Amino acid sequence: MLRADAGPYRIARQITIRAGGDVEAPVTITGADGTGRPAKAEIVGNRSDPWTVDGDSGPEVFRLSAGANHLRFEQILFRNQGNGCFRIASDVQGLEIQDVDARNVRRFIENYAGRPGESASIDGLIVRRATVRGYSKGAIRLRSNSRNIVIEDIIGDSERQDGDNFAEGIALEGTVHDVVLRRVTMMNSHDSIHEYWNGDGFVTEGRVYNVLFEDTVASGSTDSGYDLKSSATTLLRARAEDNARNFKIWGDSIILNCVSRNPHKRGGNGKQNHFWVGKDANVRVTGCQIEDSDTITTAFEVHGQIVVQNSTVTISPSARLSLIGDSGSLDIVPGK
Repeated sequence: MLRADAGPYRIARQITIRAGGDVEAPVTITGADGTGRPAKAEIVGNRSDPWTVDGDSGPEVFRLSAGANHLRFEQILFRNQGNGCFRIASDVQGLEIQDVDARNVRRFIENYAGRPGESASIDGLIVRRATVRGYSKGAIRLRSNSRNIVIEDIIGDSERQDGDNFAEGIALEGTVHDVVLRRVTMMNSHDSIHEYWNGDGFVTEGRVYNVLFEDTVASGSTDSGYDLKSSATTLLRARAEDNARNFKIWGDSIILNCVSRNPHKRGGNGKQNHFWVGKDANVRVTGCQIEDSDTITTAFEVHGQIVVQNSTVTISPSARLSLIGDSGSLDIVPGK
């Protein structure tokens, strides 16, 4: 237990963990008051607050090295931390993080080994009931061959921390697979340092596969709400609003019963779209509501293949329904 009612813990360097529990008996690290009742223990770093590009980036907190298996973290509040309140630095198993919040961080969860040729994959990760407010790089990044992942009931809001290059709410890289994101909201990823403004809510890279988005929300990002290159990707009741490109799809995706509203380009190059479809993409959209009234919107910018069926598309009469590239195909099938 971490005593939660005797003032904050102040740290300036990482705490490395090299041991844990087992499947039948995980080790729990939890905040509690003096009587043992659950209460959030506060861990405070030296990241600049408010953060600026030339300010202190802050430390990591818990670095999980080889042997840190079957750990459960609960009832913690992180403030002013750097590249990982939790950093998965080696191959580990069975990590659970729940009822944990973060304020003003570079990243909440980071995943990298730090040395060429080494692996840092997590097999069995559960993250529940977390709020991350104020991030410059992202809320969660998972890499290597991480797998068997459930992320649910999470809110991430970058609060428009700008200047740390490629802000991404949740990013899946490497060969990450078998992931469920359920009731996750990512907001306001902001990056204005390049001619093309980046900043995405959800990101999956090209070798990622088997990802399910369920009742997720992406809003307010300077590039995409969903920037998805993964294969075998399903979005169920996904919502996107107020991003420059609400859905930016590069791979094979099925999108069911989605809502796309009011794309909003804040600056930089590129167009304002409900859907942008890359040349190698194959996308099927079913039962979606697509609507806004902005005259500069191009609803569908298509360089690959997309079929839209049983969906409603309501845009300004002065807006462009579609922009089709040389290899693009848009098929809109009216509802019954």
